Amino acid sequence: MSHGRRSVRRSDLGTPQGGVISPLLANIYLNYFDLLWERHGKQCGELTRYTDDFVVVCKTRKDAMRAYELIQRIMERLELTLHPAKTRIVGLWTGEEGFDFLGMHHNRTRAETSKARVYYSTQQWLTSKAEARIREVVKERLAPPSMRKYAFQEHDAWLNPKIPGWRNYYHTVYGKRKLAKLDWYILQRLTRWYAKKRQRTRWMGAFREVSHLVKLHGLKKLL
Repeated sequence: MSHGRRSVRRSDLGTPQGGVISPLLANIYLNYFDLLWERHGKQCGELTRYTDDFVVVCKTRKDAMRAYELIQRIMERLELTLHPAKTRIVGLWTGEEGFDFLGMHHNRTRAETSKARVYYSTQQWLTSKAEARIREVVKERLAPPSMRKYAFQEHDAWLNPKIPGWRNYYHTVYGKRKLAKLDWYILQRLTRWYAKKRQRTRWMGAFREVSHLVKLHGLKKLL
């Protein structure tokens, strides 16, 4: 369709991945999926959806198979297809594997009460992909040579708003070890940055000075 010098061309390729409006359009379109699931599928399991990413928790494998078949039929009706590599049935209670959803890994864990009674529950911790992304964000800030012109306070001011957000989202009982590793990674990156800023060949020699700056300026921690 054209009007004057402006033209609009129909696209059959869907919404642009990563676009600002993509999640909104996905929610609008998949609202019909929610309605059909509520009408025909809720007896199979509980659906949790965030934009175009969703999981269905079922009590039995038979229910899971029924849910999978129903979802395929609904998607065909919506002229959509399931991603073959990301769509799978996971036997969570066998303890063999878990699943990733919204940056968290979900799996079965074994625990004991104070009276030595064994029980099982599902626990969550941040995924390897989410951990790698946090490391990437920190590295992109501190590794480039152009970042050496900034003072420690400026990097501190950049990191401090981000760290509480990561902590609030990813902090779980079983995720503490991963968060502790990320705290160490941030400190290590700051030490490398500081050593290069001071033109020192051995970055570990600057560790004590950076630890002092961290306390002095109140750099927040994930754990």
